[in-house]
This record gives sequence, structure tokens and C-alpha cells, in this order.
Amino acid sequence: MDDTLDFDTATRDGTMVGNFGGNASKPVRPTRGGQELAVREPIDIYHWALVALVTALMCAVLGYAAGTPALSRAANVTSAVFGMLGVALMAGGVLRNLRMRFTMHGVAKALAGAETH
Repeated sequence: MDDTLDFDTATRDGTMVGNFGGNASKPVRPTRGGQELAVREPIDIYHWALVALVTALMCAVLGYAAGTPALSRAANVTSAVFGMLGVALMAGGVLRNLRMRFTMHGVAKALAGAETH
């Protein structure tokens, strides 16, 4: 629990960058990776699509429960925006999976070869 507010950052060579709080007398250990996410770690697009769709549903429910027409319209507009975002993310995930499947099974090469004849 003591390390949760320690924002001292170490670079790869061990030098200190910034002293934003915490215990300055602690030894600085450079991190191995240097990043929180790996560069090639995939983002779960379906998770974020579900988050957007659940937020849209929650805004729609709040729109019906709102006491004034202005709040109801604002909640319904927000619901529509999050709904469109969720659908766009879901479509992006489906297209990415289809493209990956076509590439893995050589369908893209077969289709490209068929177009040249």
C-alpha cells in the first residue's frame, strides 16, 4: 500500500525522471519492459463494444427515468451516440476477424489471383 502513491519514474539507464511524491530515499529500480502494454498485445474490441452498448442501455433507462424533458432528450441523445459507437466497434471487430481468417487460410491470395485472370 505504501508504493501506491510513489510516482518516481526510472528510465532504462536508471536515472530518475520526475519526483512527484512518495519516498525519494527509496532505491530506483528500472523496469524490464518500460511499457505497461506490450506493443503487439491485441485490444479486445468486443469488450469495449459491450461497454459502449451497456452504457447506451443505461442512458436509455435514465432517459425514461428523467424528471424533465430536457434531461430525457439529453440521455436519449447520449444513448444513441454510445449505441452507434458500440455498433461501429462490433463491426470493426467482425471485419478484423474476417480479414484475419482470409489471410490465414490464403483466401486473399486466391481472390487476388482470380482477379488477374
